[in-house]
Amino acid sequence: MLVDDDPAIVRLLTKVLSATGTEVIACSTGREGLEVLDRQKWEICLLDRGLPDLDGIELCRHVKADARFDARQVIMISGCDSLDARVEALNLGADDYITKPFHPAEVLARINAARRVVEMQQQLVDMARQLEELSGHDDLTGIFNRRHFGTTLDRTFNHSHRYHRPLSVAILDVDHFKVINDSFGHPAGDAVLAEVAKRFARSVRSSDYLARYGGEEFVVLLPETQLEDAVSFGEKLRAAVASAPVPISDGRELPVTVSVGTASLAHTRFKSPSEMIDAADQALYRAKRNGRNRVEAERRRAHRRETIAP
Repeated sequence: MLVDDDPAIVRLLTKVLSATGTEVIACSTGREGLEVLDRQKWEICLLDRGLPDLDGIELCRHVKADARFDARQVIMISGCDSLDARVEALNLGADDYITKPFHPAEVLARINAARRVVEMQQQLVDMARQLEELSGHDDLTGIFNRRHFGTTLDRTFNHSHRYHRPLSVAILDVDHFKVINDSFGHPAGDAVLAEVAKRFARSVRSSDYLARYGGEEFVVLLPETQLEDAVSFGEKLRAAVASAPVPISDGRELPVTVSVGTASLAHTRFKSPSEMIDAADQALYRAKRNGRNRVEAERRRAHRRETIAP
């Protein structure tokens, strides 16, 4: 990005930078620069301090206050070479300062240095994004973990509650998991959990949200799903696990089943996400008491007054 109202400087820098294969987007006013900065993709901004409509510092502040531009560099260009002017610009967010008149070779050198910084900053941003993504996933199964589920549940519940949209949840628990660990060892238990997660992941829809809830428990959030459909979905997941034994490390295969509890915001007037989770949990306990390897639905507590579209 080049924001400068001097046509001669714009022509010179565009020619010099274009010769190196650098794409240049030029603006002659501060307001035009503000619009283009937000709309176009850019890495480095060469910014004149003395623009006709506003101080270039205002653009610099705009860039530095926006998290989208964390991995970007702003080089201030100014005809004022006093120490106070340099210090002010750098203190207010500029990453570098070039005085007019300047030699094109110096500008290229400064831009190359800025580009190296941009590349390093972008790598840090990418690493932070990867770490955030990893922190939201369960190490053993690769699906989302409970912390990430909690954030998603709150957001999805509030949206469904506000706009009166159906939302269901299914909690699934591996039956007799303690017996598997005690009889075959924890590596076998881990293999069972990993395989169960894979079967769940193959069965959920793209709009659903699957997470490991803790220990041998899993949870699936089902947007735009009524309770009856959630029960059918739970039956699908139950059957996917029970359909074939799970191989463990010593070559043996273990028959594995799960119990499922479901609840729906469209079915009961829950006041909070925790109430909906608690209702599904109680349904899960009934499934355990009633023989395991089965699906149970929540027991309705309060009818909604609103009619919710399927």
